[in-house]
Amino acid sequence: MPTEKTQTIHVAAGQIVCTPGDIAGNLAQVADLSKTAAKAGARLILFGEGALTGYLLTPEMLSLALTADGPAARKLLAIAKRNDIVVVAGTLERAGKKLHMSAFAAYPDGKLLVQRKHNLPPVDLNAGLTPGPEKRKVFAVDGVKFAICICADSGIPDIVNKLVGWGVQVSLNPTAGGGGRKFMKHAEELEDPAKLKSYLRDMKKVCFMGGAIEQCLKHHLCMVACNLSGDDGVGNYHPGHGAIVDSGGKTVGLIPGEYVVEYLRPQLIHGEIVVRKARKA
Repeated sequence: MPTEKTQTIHVAAGQIVCTPGDIAGNLAQVADLSKTAAKAGARLILFGEGALTGYLLTPEMLSLALTADGPAARKLLAIAKRNDIVVVAGTLERAGKKLHMSAFAAYPDGKLLVQRKHNLPPVDLNAGLTPGPEKRKVFAVDGVKFAICICADSGIPDIVNKLVGWGVQVSLNPTAGGGGRKFMKHAEELEDPAKLKSYLRDMKKVCFMGGAIEQCLKHHLCMVACNLSGDDGVGNYHPGHGAIVDSGGKTVGLIPGEYVVEYLRPQLIHGEIVVRKARKA
């Protein structure tokens, strides 16, 4: 009986502590974690939704949306080239008169792929963002096929089977999940039994990997996910969370989310994933 063909690729997820509008500071963290990941052997690193600009949809922040040929994109390409690694990072993007929630995938050879979010929630639409196409752009790294599903794009009808049909082997999932700042805790508050109980309840939401493992096993599809982390100072707190799961359901790396703001810090997970031909349900 023939043995199913497999291969491996070393991937990473980098969680920065994002400050909305501080593009230089966010890029500096991306550069540091990309360098560390590349030294460890990673060929691709994923950062969260809105990692470069922040996920804050005020008029001031929208005015800072990046362009695919602008200075921040060129700096991202320089990071990729300097470290010989593909860098995927979320950003608010301006394309002509349109605003998108996008992810830039910067290649060491100077190529920049742009994937725009399709499945926009009301908060994005109300801010004037334009949906991108439903079909994902499939791109290869060392012969392995990747595609990016930005946050709510994982809710595109039948998206996993569509990814498989497009030949995708690794799904990249940058997100900006979180909640109101009311969920944010401070370290000293954990001395309060009621606040501690609330904290433990919230932590369960960002540590359980059952659904991702089941999906990867069912479809032989690998997953790299990275959530935004940080306080936007206005309405939302992003607790972070990152995970790498391979086609056999193995959790290769995990960054648990964190609701205590003082505990947030730049973090990196990386490792080799076993890649197989994905399959439909």
